[in-house]
Amino acid sequence: MALENPNNNRSIVAKQAAKIIMEEGITDYLFAKRKAAKSLALFSKENLPSNYEIDNALKEYQNIFQEKVDSEIIIRIKKEALNIMTLFKEFNPHLAGQLLEGLIPKFLKIQINLFTDNIKEVEYILLNKNISFDLKDTNYQEKFSKKQPTKIIPTFIIDGIWFPIELKVYFEKDIRNQKNNTLKNKGINLKSIEKFQFK
Repeated sequence: MALENPNNNRSIVAKQAAKIIMEEGITDYLFAKRKAAKSLALFSKENLPSNYEIDNALKEYQNIFQEKVDSEIIIRIKKEALNIMTLFKEFNPHLAGQLLEGLIPKFLKIQINLFTDNIKEVEYILLNKNISFDLKDTNYQEKFSKKQPTKIIPTFIIDGIWFPIELKVYFEKDIRNQKNNTLKNKGINLKSIEKFQFK
């Protein structure tokens, strides 16, 4: 009987995870890959793809299954992001997540990273503006460093005009320490968003 090929299994799991992310609007890669592996009965950790492999599978999925995104949707995304980033400009907001990879999932969420050591300041602005929110913890692991422990990122979920928005609150030091994390490649600041072109 032929032995299983972990590389091939990771590719299969990555494609299934990409489908889950795009069709169910899941933004947590770890959750998506575990759900994909479970659905395929590939339970070994060796079968779990890296985030890089997930990214490639997502691009492949969109190229095959999704038509070109309507320009009106892109305009709305930019307006929505600009409004929220302006509201939280004191926290160095960065648009992040799948949008910067040119990925528009079926259930779109706009992810904005905020940087502050006082999460209560973010909560105060939301309360002062009468913006309803849910607060949850998001698991995060540095993309190129498997040795680093998973971090817990406080995340505010709010309703935008067109799309739901996730405000992920990082420490101020995280914006300066970008060598080994996803923020370097997946975040654009308020000054850059107007010129940004979705892929």
